[in-house]
Amino acid sequence: MISTAIVNSGDWSEEAKIHDRTQRCRASYREERSGRREKVGETIEHLIETWLLYAYPPTSGESTATIYRKLLFSLRAYLQEQSLDLDSPQEQLTQPIQAWAGLRAPRSKHQGSVAPATYNQRIAAVDSFYTWANRRDSLTWSNPARALSRTTVQKYAGAQALDVQQVRSQLKAIDRSTPRGQRDFVLLQVALNTGRSARELASLNWGSFECHGETVTLTFQGGRGGKVIQDTLDARLSQTLLSYLHTIYGEDLRILSPQTPVWISFSDRTYRQAIGQQTIADICETHLGVSRIQRLRHTFAIAMDQVGAPIDTIQTRLGHENKATTDAYLASLKKARNPYAGVLADTFGV
Repeated sequence: MISTAIVNSGDWSEEAKIHDRTQRCRASYREERSGRREKVGETIEHLIETWLLYAYPPTSGESTATIYRKLLFSLRAYLQEQSLDLDSPQEQLTQPIQAWAGLRAPRSKHQGSVAPATYNQRIAAVDSFYTWANRRDSLTWSNPARALSRTTVQKYAGAQALDVQQVRSQLKAIDRSTPRGQRDFVLLQVALNTGRSARELASLNWGSFECHGETVTLTFQGGRGGKVIQDTLDARLSQTLLSYLHTIYGEDLRILSPQTPVWISFSDRTYRQAIGQQTIADICETHLGVSRIQRLRHTFAIAMDQVGAPIDTIQTRLGHENKATTDAYLASLKKARNPYAGVLADTFGV
């Protein structure tokens, strides 16, 4: 049998006592530091929410606040993986923030570096937070974003329209004998006929509808800066949209709640629930070969220009603040088109 003796600290050697005190001090320091970091973490989270409420109040639209919230919490997660946080010294933050700003999202389908505008937006979000935080008397944080240069952005450089005739053929090929096919066809038609974004398309519900005889006026929520835009559809498109809704909800649409979704899911897990922006992108990719709804907005703009719509009409429909923006938008879309290409082909005997 093995006997166990309890040794009193008074029986320890001086060396053992020193070692014990050292270990206790280290443990106490770790606990104190851990508690302080937890408290700081709570404070930083609260600061982010306060900054968003102050700088981007609900009255200015939710889109910027939503995007900036995601960016700041994404940055925090990235920094914490390296044992850093937003309150770490500036010299420790500048390079990690620069690296984070250039990273693609983990599930991104795209490869390579992020677009210059995306990089700049991330740096702008960080700069906005630190600028606001430093205005508070209780904080003396340095702004690491000030040391980072912005990438030069050629406005609308990535704008590219689809070929209108090819889109027409692809839409015609959609099987509209099924409710899913009806949904896909009319959703893409509404996108191409209005130029609205994926967010605005996803926002549609029965409360967005106003029916006047044979036409439907749609109210789109969720535009940039909280803009609300109305579009009166062509009578043919209006009837196609209503026919789809009759297929889904029956003949009497008047009994529907205003919150009833327009674009419903046909998957087993989310059947008849509203679809989101990602599903809309998937529908676009399935039938038109592109996943960015923005390409449909570009196609809408160039088609309006080609049929002779005045620039101020295109500006209004796109929701641009000024004509110069629309001019730059259209110029970028038409930059690859040479109106004299046919004449040159004849000149050189093609």
